[in-house]
Amino acid sequence: TSMTRYHIYAPHRTETKTYRYDDAVAMVLEAYRGFSPQLADLAEEVFRAKHIDAPTRPGKLGGAFCYSVAPGLTPYVMLNFTGEARDVATMAHELGHAIHGMMAKDHSVFTFHATLPLAETASVFGERILSDALMSQEPKKTVRQGLLLSQLDDIYATILRQAYFVRFENLAHQMIADGATGNQLAQAYLAELRQQFGKSVKVPDEFQWEWLSIPHLFASPFYCYAYSFGNLLVLALYRMYKEQGASFVPQYLALLSAGGAQSPQDILNTVGVDMTSEAFWQSGFDTIREMVKDLEGTLS
Repeated sequence: TSMTRYHIYAPHRTETKTYRYDDAVAMVLEAYRGFSPQLADLAEEVFRAKHIDAPTRPGKLGGAFCYSVAPGLTPYVMLNFTGEARDVATMAHELGHAIHGMMAKDHSVFTFHATLPLAETASVFGERILSDALMSQEPKKTVRQGLLLSQLDDIYATILRQAYFVRFENLAHQMIADGATGNQLAQAYLAELRQQFGKSVKVPDEFQWEWLSIPHLFASPFYCYAYSFGNLLVLALYRMYKEQGASFVPQYLALLSAGGAQSPQDILNTVGVDMTSEAFWQSGFDTIREMVKDLEGTLS
């Protein structure tokens, strides 16, 4: 039986763990501390200031976000914590945003927010620090398998899927300027989708309308590239950290401290990254390949 597009996000039959909130907080802070005590202290400050709203309640907004109000003010974090591994990762993610805002406190209110391509850097890097710590502490093969599967699901959803949204978006704006109809746009979307999956996944015809359900295409045009950029960037940066060890940490802290006061290109230069280099981006994809290999190892 071949896979169709409907199967992509189907849950996997792996062993899942449930985490108590206090344990999750301790795990996230410990993971940050293993990378940099300074970052762990900043994350702890969000809890100390009682700026985090984690439990689910009737009528509460779903999802999660972090709001950095102004330089020097402790950011606010909203979560909906139910004890799944995903929720622990989300906690690390949103605290990463908070840390980014706190590190950039010396800039003005106009320049402390990260520039769009780097907006997801600290958050996704925080998730990687956590998942690395979890993987190394997890003795059970089945649990490790579940962690890898959910990480790879996220990587697909944030890198490849988003890049193809942008490809379609560029094409659609061009086509609309030439008078294209909704049906023609749908056909173009389907063609992009089928190219994305090649022979590995069947894409049913009704997916031609999927683009209509992507709010970013209408509410924040040309935004989605930032997800691809940010996630691939973090995979490559994390690889540098694994290779360089402790000497990478101060460079990374300098990157966060820049906030949005320089261009992404200049900020990345501070960690010795040339963002025009193909080899740098390739190293992010190499990490994905290694994760797939690790996953195959848990299946044997």
